[in-house]
Amino acid sequence: MIHLICPNPAIDRTLLFEKIVRDKPNRPLKLKEVPGGKGFNVAYALNFDQDVNFKIHTILGGKYGEKFIQLADSYHYPIVKTDVKTNTRLCHILVDKSDRSLVLSQEYGFKLSSTLFNSFTNTLINSVKNGDYIVFSGSLMKGMPKTYIEDVYKELLNRGIKVKLVVDTSGEPLRNAYKIAPYMIKINDEEIYDIFPDKKLSSIDDYLLLLQFDINPKIKNFIITLGAKGAVGRIGSKYLYGCSKPIEVKNPNASGDFFLGRMMHGISIDQSPSETLRQALAFSTSNVENWFPEVSKKQLEKTIKEIEINDLVVGDDK
Repeated sequence: MIHLICPNPAIDRTLLFEKIVRDKPNRPLKLKEVPGGKGFNVAYALNFDQDVNFKIHTILGGKYGEKFIQLADSYHYPIVKTDVKTNTRLCHILVDKSDRSLVLSQEYGFKLSSTLFNSFTNTLINSVKNGDYIVFSGSLMKGMPKTYIEDVYKELLNRGIKVKLVVDTSGEPLRNAYKIAPYMIKINDEEIYDIFPDKKLSSIDDYLLLLQFDINPKIKNFIITLGAKGAVGRIGSKYLYGCSKPIEVKNPNASGDFFLGRMMHGISIDQSPSETLRQALAFSTSNVENWFPEVSKKQLEKTIKEIEINDLVVGDDK
């Protein structure tokens, strides 16, 4: 079972405009509503083939919470819900076709009280079984301690439950999680400096040396996404670099989450490291070519053929 952690979700409404102008009515060409939040974005790619078992742990409330559940049901997302009286967030992504820019409007959401925090955490911990995956993606919710990922992991160990911890976050929570050597870390080329602030990383060789000699070897999988340059990582014992052909970027929103979701899919079905990275890159690449956060099977089949995966040569010493 894969447990996706998303305590502060939102109904994400993406609106596409020909051109956004100030002080005049802006009428969208098209609108799309999805169950949003980092964990739900991950779920989209993870559940694309509907062949893995997963749950999304979240907190929902109010009329928007009811609407959120309806949207989640349409995507076949299994939810473990903690109730809150406050309305679930409603967020907007405005896309300007004329210059391909985004305007993001993101509400703060509810206040995480100690009672709500404990209820959510206890529900999560009581749901996890030995051998399960737990995926933390995005920033920790305001009100959660910076050690929350580590705390949950250690509490499960105290109960004799060994899990495969997956982390995609930044800042202090990332540094704290790194110390306990999770099963997988997936971060981008800016977040890597949260762990190694003094490193100079510009070439693929630089990243290879980092992966080989600096990253804790107890972390089985460590992937660094490089934006338009692709991704580099150690997946099991394989050191890999992958990239796509140059593409036309329309809307990059959710691409990092889609990458992680497809990585989790490949790992959970014991796909080869090369194919797992290829699928993840194909999924995130396909997404940025669309105005809305979505991928079609036809598009994915085409993009997969355009992804290049290289085995990196590992040296014997620094």
